[in-house]
Amino acid sequence: MNLFGHFALFLALVASVWAAVGSVLGIVARGRGLQQSAERAVLATATCTLLAMGALWVAFLTDDFTNDYVYHYSSRAQALPFKIGALWGGQAGSLLLWAGILTVMASVMVLTNRRKNRVLMPWATFVTGATMAFFMILLNFIESPFVTGAARPDGVGLNPQLKNFWMMIHPPSLYLGYVAFTIPFAFAIASLATRRTGDIWFRTTRRWTLFAWFFLGIGILLGSYWAYVELGWGGYWAWDPVENASLMPWLVGTAFLHSVMIQEKKGMLKIWNVALIILTFSLSIFGTFLTRSGVISSVHAFATSNIGPAFGIFLGIVFFSSLALLIVRLDDLKSEGRLESLLSRESSFVFNNMILVGIAATVLFLTTFPMLSEAVTGRKVTMGPPIFNLVNIPWAIALLFLVGVGPLIAWRKATASNLKRNFVWPAVAGAVTLVALTLVDAREYVDALRRLGGSLAAFDVAGAFDHLKAFYPAITFATGMFVLGTVGLELHRGVRARRHQHGESLPMAAAQLVWRNKRRWGGYIVHVGVVVVFFGIAGSSAYQKEGVRELQPGETFKIDDYAMRYDGYRLEAVDDHVGAITEVTVWYKDDPVPVGRILAEQRMHPNMLFGELRQAFLLAKASAFGDPETYRRAVENVYAVMQGLEGRAGREVKTMSTEVGIHESLSLASPSRFGEDFYVMPLWVDPGTGRANFRVFVNPMVNFLWIGGLILIFGAHLSVFPDARERRRLETAMLLEERAAA
Repeated sequence: MNLFGHFALFLALVASVWAAVGSVLGIVARGRGLQQSAERAVLATATCTLLAMGALWVAFLTDDFTNDYVYHYSSRAQALPFKIGALWGGQAGSLLLWAGILTVMASVMVLTNRRKNRVLMPWATFVTGATMAFFMILLNFIESPFVTGAARPDGVGLNPQLKNFWMMIHPPSLYLGYVAFTIPFAFAIASLATRRTGDIWFRTTRRWTLFAWFFLGIGILLGSYWAYVELGWGGYWAWDPVENASLMPWLVGTAFLHSVMIQEKKGMLKIWNVALIILTFSLSIFGTFLTRSGVISSVHAFATSNIGPAFGIFLGIVFFSSLALLIVRLDDLKSEGRLESLLSRESSFVFNNMILVGIAATVLFLTTFPMLSEAVTGRKVTMGPPIFNLVNIPWAIALLFLVGVGPLIAWRKATASNLKRNFVWPAVAGAVTLVALTLVDAREYVDALRRLGGSLAAFDVAGAFDHLKAFYPAITFATGMFVLGTVGLELHRGVRARRHQHGESLPMAAAQLVWRNKRRWGGYIVHVGVVVVFFGIAGSSAYQKEGVRELQPGETFKIDDYAMRYDGYRLEAVDDHVGAITEVTVWYKDDPVPVGRILAEQRMHPNMLFGELRQAFLLAKASAFGDPETYRRAVENVYAVMQGLEGRAGREVKTMSTEVGIHESLSLASPSRFGEDFYVMPLWVDPGTGRANFRVFVNPMVNFLWIGGLILIFGAHLSVFPDARERRRLETAMLLEERAAA
């Protein structure tokens, strides 16, 4: 299969090169036959790439350890789902997955545009063909997944931290987002090249943009959940460079989704929109550069390699050539309107864009600053979460405020009556929330105000910003309630109007209102999801409690209003690891009835290349169905063998991982704890005595993040649902542009 995979990738390279070259020849010669040939080459590239992916999967499933990639990312004991997911566990496989997704998307683009957009398609095919060719060059000459070596009895196995269900779907989701931005980018370049700079290019690719934005956002959320349940530090976002790499294109893509509405309605921001999609695609490539080059330290260091220079060159070509083309076409991108007032919907969208791009630029600067400082001074400066939070949180709150303002403020110029009609009651909701939260923690806010005043009096700007943090949660909740108030007010008016006009019942009027304007209400529901996510971030960050305690079985530990009793532990040898599973019981306040029992595990993944260790582990696994005491002693022996080997070898012969235990409070019967997690992680367990060291967190409202994500998914699906009115608008716009070009 390795030879077959090599051959398939080589054919994919040839086909992708022809897709790019054939498109250019078709443009020059104005030949329809050449263009058809180039588009067929796109389909051939996809077929060959999928065959190569199939060949690699077969190598994983048949334990073909002569393949170097399979040897490093799989083992005989690895469970079937992780053998399948191991394809994107390392560098070469990730590139192959990226290429596979790109070629399939390019094929869909070709097939869905066979009878439309024929002026734009040659250039769009060229851009996607050139991008495919770049990935095929990497896979054929720099990072092939089909390199072979000597026959080996077993493999090293996948990184234990990646053996998680969410990690299996998180990378594909991110890649779907990264790669899908290629299509809007290709059409934007095509519009510049053909001077068809109207709104066809972004109307045609609106669903592609939403698709990319949706999957990138979901990928970020899944990655956060994976970090929360797998890494055991009680949090979900650490401003890690690779996390930031996915956040930046998502932020700029969000700005693009909003700014194209202004071009669609008012014919403004044409240059800005093209610049945004160029920036979004460039940041997607930059994200891969950061993830794979290893130039910056990250928890994703398992994925580093030496392909950084190639990505750097490709990124430079994409960004600067696109920018040059944009500059050449500036005259074709003049706005048809202008801003008439700062109090208008156009202005709120512009402010929204400035904040989103500003946050992305800040994250980019802080993420790359260690690399820049090392290049200039020779010293690497670490940028931790405090500096990211200090800079970004105020802007994020301002952005949340604009989420409420943008959809309701009037076009062109808002009048006093418009502002009063749309924002008085939402502002009252926000103000009441702010006052209520301030009164609940009045003493802390008074202390924070006193410290803030002292810092301002001493001209200590950094200290003032630091003390200002105490007010962020209350301001976030108040701003969120303001946004929910605007959405609720809009819903109330719409339902009332339908009931008055059509005599519908309340549920029918609400359903009809949403269904008849899916794009608008899908956006509103996404905004509600964003507010709920903000609530989760504010609550879990501001009110988190943490404790570390060493316990013997039977001992109790108290934290916040909870009591935790360590009941005991058991040892096991399964799959490719041995583990100590601890069991704890949790009570809330003085309630005699426990709120839950939690299992949390510390695992050791033995290096099976040590024969003695492999034999001890297999013996322990074989003892699982016999006498329990014999099984226990066999697993204890694995721990002893690992300890002995490390003493003799002077290095680790195992990889550790943890499975955290979480009790989620999702019952409405306890509203004060709704969304809260009691989070337990064993830092260390003595396999002989069971004595264990636990890290425990109480995370209020953390589940609001995941609930907000589900709301966001629903809203995004609703907004892309087929809509006859949207289709007619696109057909009309295409007809007008064809007439104008003629």
